Amino acid sequence: MSPSALRFEELVRLILEANDFSISRDPTEIPDAGFDFKARWLNDVWAVEVKFYRTARAQVSLLNSAASRLASRGVSAGVEKGLLIVSCQLSPALKTALEEKFSVTFVDRADLTMWATKTPSLVDELNSLFESDADVFLERTGNPAERTQHSKPLARLVSEEDKQGTYLCQELAALDRGRGNWSKYEQLCDRILRYLFPIDLHGWHKQRRTDDGLNRFDYVCRMQPATEFWRFLIQHLDSRYVLFEFKNYRAKIKQGQILTTEKYLLERGLRKVAIIICRVGADADAVKMTQGAMREHGKLMLIVDDNQVCQMLHMKERGEDPTDHLFELADKFLLSLPR
Repeated sequence: MSPSALRFEELVRLILEANDFSISRDPTEIPDAGFDFKARWLNDVWAVEVKFYRTARAQVSLLNSAASRLASRGVSAGVEKGLLIVSCQLSPALKTALEEKFSVTFVDRADLTMWATKTPSLVDELNSLFESDADVFLERTGNPAERTQHSKPLARLVSEEDKQGTYLCQELAALDRGRGNWSKYEQLCDRILRYLFPIDLHGWHKQRRTDDGLNRFDYVCRMQPATEFWRFLIQHLDSRYVLFEFKNYRAKIKQGQILTTEKYLLERGLRKVAIIICRVGADADAVKMTQGAMREHGKLMLIVDDNQVCQMLHMKERGEDPTDHLFELADKFLLSLPR
């Protein structure tokens, strides 16, 4: 979990406690119960799940996954009601539709800010965490405490939780590394990317070869400014397209592979970003090469290994935004960029 997500969860705890919720901190509870903690309020026990999204706009597919998981796990845990607290902004119509569908109460950015006013310093911390003027997004829909008071009990859902991320991660772990499985690895990476970013990327151009017929890149996609990560790449790096390369190497990739990738990044072609998906990451010299490309030419190359791919897959099936992980990678890379 990112530092921002951890801080948001802690702020939510403080805000709920300021509004008379009694938070359970029992260390013997199952770590992966499917929700973050239990809370007692108005004689009901609540399963509370907290989701931090860098993007203020609601992403319905992620909210569906998060609510389905919360409802299913809450019923299994014998909890009366479910509370899904999200950092994005929900329209009144969407909030009503989701609550009717899942029998889960949604608390969005506006609701949480209203609750935080009991401790004004928490409002400032929320606004700072959102890295924006939160008032821009607020759409008041009445007292959130009143809505929560009249929320429905949890009900067992007919639909099953999303497990596709787990299956793809298991398939990745079972695939042998090396030249003999390059084609299978590329096909698997294709399915992984389409699962992770179904609406973020368009115009998939596959395996364009160079004139010598030896080198190739695997995908060039046009980015949509659907989340903060893609918007950051478009607005601040002046890149409209992203290059994906898949490296099924047994060992860490070396600076030669980075140099080849950099040649396909073109400033005038609005293609200044590459995401290199490989099995075990890059060696120190390759990392230095990516730093030099960014420092000298403004070309950003992110290296994503098996563990990070699986982390994003699990994020997606839990209803979290996998592009937030890419944002954290880019942020860390740029903050640590040497002179």
